[in-house]
Amino acid sequence: MKTAIVVDSTASLSEDLKNHPDIYQVDLLVTYSNGEVIKDTTQPAVLQAFYERMIHDKELPKTSQPEPIHLYRVMEIIIEKGYDSVFCIHLSDKISGTFKTSRMITNEFLDAINVYMVDSKGTSFIIESMVKQALTMIDAGVESEEIQSQLEWVADCAKIYVMFETLSNLVKGGRIGTISGFLGSALKIKPTVYFDEGEVKVFEKVRTTKRVVKRWQELVREAVKEYPDGIEIVFAHGDAEEEILSIKAIIQAEFPGISYRVGYLTPVLGVHGGKGCKGLGIIPLAKRYKEIIDPAS
Repeated sequence: MKTAIVVDSTASLSEDLKNHPDIYQVDLLVTYSNGEVIKDTTQPAVLQAFYERMIHDKELPKTSQPEPIHLYRVMEIIIEKGYDSVFCIHLSDKISGTFKTSRMITNEFLDAINVYMVDSKGTSFIIESMVKQALTMIDAGVESEEIQSQLEWVADCAKIYVMFETLSNLVKGGRIGTISGFLGSALKIKPTVYFDEGEVKVFEKVRTTKRVVKRWQELVREAVKEYPDGIEIVFAHGDAEEEILSIKAIIQAEFPGISYRVGYLTPVLGVHGGKGCKGLGIIPLAKRYKEIIDPAS
């Protein structure tokens, strides 16, 4: 059984995963007010330039899902290479049309390949973790239907919390109500949002970063108790690496045995998060995945 995995660019894949022969990526796009278009990316130089530009540009760039022709071409390549099955793991269906478009296009290839669609109900390193877990289960010979079920469980249980310097970008992009944006600015608080069933909602409004970090520590403690098979902790940021590494150090000091990942939010996500945003992701390990990597567990 030969299986491929398709993700979108918001997954922020590591170079190892990006270069894996069985992984294929379709890129979302960012369009500036002057018509310039850039592909969503994890390249450090492009990311830094993007976040700096957002400070100076008066108008927020627009984001768009991958071009359908790109999805068609990826599916054609996968079939040409003789794959029997493909997992398509995309950012939340509630915040992008990417999942629906991917499903519509892959449905046209069902006579040639088995397709397993997975809505991550999140984005960024949540997807990357799901890809790693999927690869391990595929290599171990786990049935595709079970892998899909295990990944859907991860999607249902994973948590994402994002702290903003301001909610203005989310308001401009129509991702959250204008009242919440006003309160965030007027009260000078550190608004935090979370993904609830794939939809972005206000979580808490805290006045200091220190209190946000304290709350995040509590959330990690709760997750450690809730998921005995283990969790991964990921941190993503909008050009705020020094700050996010400090937060990571605080949490890692309490939980040194957990796997950690730190990196930038890609431009498509940064458009809505804004410069300086900081995110925490708590990702449970699928039971079958844990059994494979730690047979004695």
